[in-house]
Amino acid sequence: MYSEFIAATLESQMKIEESNIRAAFDRIDCDNTGFISKKNLCCLLGDTCNDAFVDSIIREADTNHDGVISFHEFMDAFHKKKKSDLMGFM
Repeated sequence: MYSEFIAATLESQMKIEESNIRAAFDRIDCDNTGFISKKNLCCLLGDTCNDAFVDSIIREADTNHDGVISFHEFMDAFHKKKKSDLMGFM
């Protein structure tokens, strides 16, 4: 029963957070391609851009392996991370 409550709570929060997630995605997608690329991440990170680090971010979120992160993949990665963080408290 408690797990169902948590799932329902997460679902309602997802709807509220989607606009915030979209704003974050759009900010990272500085060239307005509709995808987050390695170039976008390096632009965001500036002088601290590290190829290995950026490649690992893309590899983790890019579930269709096309080399970029779509909004859907970005949302999935965000929710997967949030869910794993919550499960750590149970």
